[in-house]
Amino acid sequence: MPRPDAAQKLADVAPRSGPSRAVIAAVVVVVAVLAVLGALFAGRLGQNDAAPAGTTAGVPVGASGLGQPLVLNPGAPATAPVLDLYEDPQCPVCKEFEALFGAQIDALVKANEAKVVVHTMTFLDANLRNDSSTRAANAAYCAADQGIFREYTEAVFAGQPEQEGKGWTDAELKAFASAAGVPDVARWQTCQSALTYKAHAAAVNDNALKGGVRGTPTVQLNGTTLALDTLDPSTFRATVLAAKK
Repeated sequence: MPRPDAAQKLADVAPRSGPSRAVIAAVVVVVAVLAVLGALFAGRLGQNDAAPAGTTAGVPVGASGLGQPLVLNPGAPATAPVLDLYEDPQCPVCKEFEALFGAQIDALVKANEAKVVVHTMTFLDANLRNDSSTRAANAAYCAADQGIFREYTEAVFAGQPEQEGKGWTDAELKAFASAAGVPDVARWQTCQSALTYKAHAAAVNDNALKGGVRGTPTVQLNGTTLALDTLDPSTFRATVLAAKK
């Protein structure tokens, strides 16, 4: 389904000199994807191969079960606010969001100030007629098996093609593994070549669609979806901390 041109909105959220403006005026990457379409897409992806040693079959490290999101810091205290991030690797505004807020999210995770839960979506594959979101999501989950999920995801967004829909080659995804610091790239490659987490990625996407998520990035704080036009890098951390249970 056609989506509005992102050029002006991306320009509107670009960092300025001096105090930051409220960013990301609207969710650009919005697609009216019905839940049934998500189910059909999940079925088309098929079954996963055997998971690497040390993981539950078809479920990457950090996820509690097939189709469940990945918790970046499961050791966060019960009183910590819960920050849910819904992002598609091919989403250009997700790249902008990460550029503006990624460092603060990393700091929240490192200090266990918030429990950060990532829902990697792949619906843009159907919209853009490729499989790059699925392959990039699988690659990130393979990196998660070695504790490098967040770093790999950041490398993917940093290396996102300027032309939306161009996607990544297998060689580019492998280069991200090296750039992100995956300790055993050969092990990562085995996981990636088998698309070990293909079914898991499809199930995560399907569950998000069933939960009402229709665009990326979607950011929820303690289950409440935040209006993206109210987010500002200068107040984001304080907003999250204020939601402490």
